[in-house]
Amino acid sequence: MKDKKLFKVLFTFFAVALMCCAFGTTAQAKKMKVTVSPSSLDTQAKKHHTVYDKSVAHSMSLNETLEKMRKKGGGTLTFKKGTYKFQYSVCIPSNVTVKLKKGVVIQNIMDYKAHIAPTTLLFQFVAKDKTYKNKVIGKYNGTSKAKLIGEGNVVLDMKYVTGLAVNVLHCKNIEISGITFKGMNKNHYIEVNASKNVNIHDCSFVKAKKGSAKSAYVKEAINIDLPDPSTHGIGSTWAKQDKTPCKNITVKNCTFDSMSRGVGSHNYSQNSKGANIYHTNIRIEGNTFKNLYDAGVYLMNWKNTKIVNNTFVNNGKGNKLTYTNTGHAISGSGVEQIVITGNTFRKIKKNPVNFNGQTNQGNGAQYKKIYVHITNDEARAMLSNTSENCGNDPAFPEYDIVYFKGDGSRLASNAVGVCFATQEVNFEMVKTK
Repeated sequence: MKDKKLFKVLFTFFAVALMCCAFGTTAQAKKMKVTVSPSSLDTQAKKHHTVYDKSVAHSMSLNETLEKMRKKGGGTLTFKKGTYKFQYSVCIPSNVTVKLKKGVVIQNIMDYKAHIAPTTLLFQFVAKDKTYKNKVIGKYNGTSKAKLIGEGNVVLDMKYVTGLAVNVLHCKNIEISGITFKGMNKNHYIEVNASKNVNIHDCSFVKAKKGSAKSAYVKEAINIDLPDPSTHGIGSTWAKQDKTPCKNITVKNCTFDSMSRGVGSHNYSQNSKGANIYHTNIRIEGNTFKNLYDAGVYLMNWKNTKIVNNTFVNNGKGNKLTYTNTGHAISGSGVEQIVITGNTFRKIKKNPVNFNGQTNQGNGAQYKKIYVHITNDEARAMLSNTSENCGNDPAFPEYDIVYFKGDGSRLASNAVGVCFATQEVNFEMVKTK
């Protein structure tokens, strides 16, 4: 009797296991593979909708296809060579890879006569059905395991329309690679906000509209931020304003040329008890930052940061501002656990690296001042960088890196200087001028 019961239990167990395996195989098999072209998207729009509107045809047809993919559990969407015109954003759900073949050009258009108004955003990693709802996605619970990959010469052209090229919000496990971004104006190419495990590599960011002290001065090509209503960190209606920070962000082998800033944050946040909220585990590696109006990397409340093996050339170019934190290659505040090694600095307007205490300007001004926490060992490791024809801090002209500990004030008693040429770190600075 016991043997029969045991047999039934084992039989049931293996039957369920086989069903699960079969279900998994079936689900995998159902994932879609779709290839599109500009003409096929026009045809799809004409076929499926009573009113054909050329301005919205590509966005509409792509979102329709991606929604089918979402319902099937994901898949691969391949763009053939051609020019695609987006009137509003195309939404990438979980488990979807978007491949852009050589010769793909995606343009932002602003047709106010179209029957759907423009939204100035090309791609966003979110399921389309969620965008119709209010504050439904928080933490890292949005799109996951999704990719936007360029294969060859691929261009996302913002056409100098104010907006974003790509929005990564409340996501995890995202890859963006092989794309040239151009035509930015007053915003960012990529917004990485409240997301973790994001890998951006082998991209080029070029030809943004020049920032100034009065207009778009702090606009980074890649912005690392969190959703905080006090700082206006993000405006997407479907996103919860829950102050989720970014984690495990990598920017590698990219080029940033001719814009305000490369990678960075321009505001910081604190929780209800006044404690800093840190973006953590950010790696900036093997990139080139050139001809920038301000910094290549500008960090605010970044913890466990690695800025390694990058090249910075002509940062601060044309910048006539007198602020102490502008015109450097790397700058900011809220520094904790940092590695800056193996970088090359050439023709930087001021000394290559500067950190001092700062406060939010404007949005989020109620938050407490943030400070610089760099250990002596971390400072000594910075000697592995090199510089050529760079400017300096007038008060401490012999040093490539100057940062201010303690209360962050620019006092000799707070200052630490790092000189690459003499391989010296001075922890007891004396103001020379």
